[in-house]
Amino acid sequence: MKKVNSVLELIGNTPLIKLGKNSPRSSANVFVKAEYFNPSGSLKDRIAIEMIRRAEAAGKLKQGYTIIEASTGNTGIALSFVGSQLGYNVAIYMPEGMTPERIRIMESYGAEVHEIKPETLKARDDSVAGAEVEIPTRTMCLEIERSNPKVWWARQFSNPANVEAHIKTGEEILQQMDYKVDAFIASVGTGGTLFGIAKALKKKLPDVKIIAVEPASTAYSLLSGHRKIPGASEEVSGGIIAEIVDSGIVDEIVQVTNDEAIGMADKLVLEEGLFAGVSAGANVLIAIREAKNLGSGKRVVTILPDSRDRYLTEKKYTT
Repeated sequence: MKKVNSVLELIGNTPLIKLGKNSPRSSANVFVKAEYFNPSGSLKDRIAIEMIRRAEAAGKLKQGYTIIEASTGNTGIALSFVGSQLGYNVAIYMPEGMTPERIRIMESYGAEVHEIKPETLKARDDSVAGAEVEIPTRTMCLEIERSNPKVWWARQFSNPANVEAHIKTGEEILQQMDYKVDAFIASVGTGGTLFGIAKALKKKLPDVKIIAVEPASTAYSLLSGHRKIPGASEEVSGGIIAEIVDSGIVDEIVQVTNDEAIGMADKLVLEEGLFAGVSAGANVLIAIREAKNLGSGKRVVTILPDSRDRYLTEKKYTT
């Protein structure tokens, strides 16, 4: 193992693992990129360091400033981790009802965490579409940023650095897979992971199939044509999601229920030894389905976005 000068140097370059017991015979091989090997336990470490460094270079973020963000958990954790390492105060605004583990992890890194009750948006089951429930918290971040010149709002949902960070993830996948990928599957969330990786893959492999996964509870299937949440301003909605819709890069959109995602996540732990979260279950579920469709000799890649340690109190498919 290499020697590093800072824990931040351990962000990225995560392993790609071939599924065993859950990869049926006569189907394509399924490979999972274990993003919970990032230092704070999720793929969001990648965007946290990218967004912060770019903001510093542009003079938008300076020592003495406070970093704020609206997050259902993983981006908040990553910004708390990276921000604290770089000497910033961090405040995270979360929709009420997220698992308490996420709050404890953020507070362990020194962040202030504020839970905000969503006033109008409510999921139809236990899964959570972040693009919907984050609107009130994004609105609060916008107001805070406007009122305090020493506050920088990361804006993960519209920050180009989110996509750029995951173009690098896609380039890692290409190298690890020897430039042989037939399909890529990822849950949507803010869209950065899906869009960045898809752009990298499509640049080298124009015929690769891109499948987007959404919670079945979503009120607005954004990639099906809703470029933003109806009624929400462009300042707190749209962003990367709108870019994905306009690009036409997604070939198929699939919805997964909370129970389906949990069931596969449990199998990943018990049968594959992969201690990944519930969104990983949703991704792998669809990856296995696609592998069956493609047949032997093909290669399917998906993402394990985070660690299961933030789902111990309650299992919930959160994007």
